[in-house]
Amino acid sequence: MSIFVLHDVAKAFTSREGAVVPALDGLSFEAASSSGITCIVGPTGSGKSTVLRIVAGLEKADRGSVTVNGQDPVNAVGLVGYLTQRHTLFPWMNVRDNVGLPLSLRSLPAADVHRRVSAICSQLGLEGAEERYPYELSGGMQQRAALGRLMASEARLWLLDEPFTALDERTRHQLQHLVITLVRERRLALLFVTHSIDEAVFLADRVVVLSAGPGRMVDTVDIGLGHPRDRLSPAYGGLMERIRTRIESVL
Repeated sequence: MSIFVLHDVAKAFTSREGAVVPALDGLSFEAASSSGITCIVGPTGSGKSTVLRIVAGLEKADRGSVTVNGQDPVNAVGLVGYLTQRHTLFPWMNVRDNVGLPLSLRSLPAADVHRRVSAICSQLGLEGAEERYPYELSGGMQQRAALGRLMASEARLWLLDEPFTALDERTRHQLQHLVITLVRERRLALLFVTHSIDEAVFLADRVVVLSAGPGRMVDTVDIGLGHPRDRLSPAYGGLMERIRTRIESVL
């Protein structure tokens, strides 16, 4: 059974002027039969973020059906972790408390919370910033802290909306490797939205290509490369070119 299933999904929004703006129309795809990474790519305005909001249960499709782990997204909220484009850290909490919030809510001993948060911050390059507040952090550090909070949760189905856009290239590559490791070790299922074709080919088991808005699926690409992946290999370059060509064809 596929973890994420969308069938004939349509969604439109109404502008301030009262105009109907279609975001998705007839979108259908399935992703992650057990664990793995499905990346969603497409032009700006293709409805990529709207897909995640619908899967997260934050928006309701106007038409079609969506299931997460075989159930309505609203009933799967406890299974799903969602990392948005902009961090959702609590401004009155420091990094340690923000990252550790899911652990504290489970009433774990304080010593265990401290140990696990320290380990997560180390993985994310946030050592020394644990006592700082969100407003004292760069945008990239804020996003890493938000990822840390997701890592501390029990969610096994992750929705990530361009989470590494604000990071420098070196840190971005480090966190891409970390995500791959976490998926393997924790048996996670990810829907990962990105504008970067390179990031999609590096991370994904499957790439879903959307058309210009309203978003429809125009291609799915099964990557078929093991990890670690060689960005300089002919096979890697060929996959990037196929996806780039499909996106350009629908602009």
